[in-house]
Amino acid sequence: MPPKRPTAATEARLAEIRRDAEAGRLPVASAQAGYYGLPLQKSPVWTWEVPAYFFVGGAAGAVAVLGAMAQLAGADEKLVRDARRIAAIGSVLSAPLLISDLGRPERFLYMMRIFKPQSPMSVGAWTLAVFGATAGAAALGRNTATNIAAAGSAATGAVMATYTGVLLGATAIPFWAKHARLLPVHFGASALGSAVSLLELRGHRSTALSSLGLGAAVFESITTAALETSPEPADAPLHTTLARFAGALSGPVPLALRLLGGRSRRARQLAAVATLAGSLLTRFAWVQGGKQVARPSQNNQA
Repeated sequence: MPPKRPTAATEARLAEIRRDAEAGRLPVASAQAGYYGLPLQKSPVWTWEVPAYFFVGGAAGAVAVLGAMAQLAGADEKLVRDARRIAAIGSVLSAPLLISDLGRPERFLYMMRIFKPQSPMSVGAWTLAVFGATAGAAALGRNTATNIAAAGSAATGAVMATYTGVLLGATAIPFWAKHARLLPVHFGASALGSAVSLLELRGHRSTALSSLGLGAAVFESITTAALETSPEPADAPLHTTLARFAGALSGPVPLALRLLGGRSRRARQLAAVATLAGSLLTRFAWVQGGKQVARPSQNNQA
């Protein structure tokens, strides 16, 4: 296959660089100007499907874990059944979101040709495939086979809830790489809060669910406060209206509703809705932050 010809814009830029070099006007490489006026890194091309997938897949994975824990604890069978069904629905929605961003379905199949444990993308693709199969099987009933499937969906669900944070942290975008340790825990806590919220909106009220929801809200509140008060320039992408709104809905708002609302069903429902909205917006804020950091170097090529 012959090599691709550079685009007209690239050829024009290369010609400009040659003219500058001949005239002795070579630009200085920097994070802002790039190298010879070319960007040091490419801005992520992810579309809205990616943060939506992060949210749906994370919530589905976390609710599968809660369903398995509820079964082991001998909790209400309806809670276990609802958790399995929600996990199955989430797995069904996750695959189209990921495939839609890839552009063509065969690209997802190409990712399944080989398993690369050192690649978060490869691990994520295989995890989604196994999670979808086991979550679907677990939702079919209550027998030995479905219980085994439920255990499998819980194991892969734990990965679904956290691996997207690992995926961001493993990229070359400094903003994400700097938070490589925080992101998996942050996304995991957010997914847990979403899972609790989905079950509460289904009408389930228990001390265990309330405690887990409260714990997730506390963690998200602490994380939001730490990122908001950080003086480091690298955290500036999180000082946007979107990020602040996402942080408030994920942590302080549901925390206040759960603490002040007591046993009020209405307060729990409002806290659940706020948590779900905050969890979704959190993914969009982090993805947008990475794009914002990478974009300036591409806008300073002149």
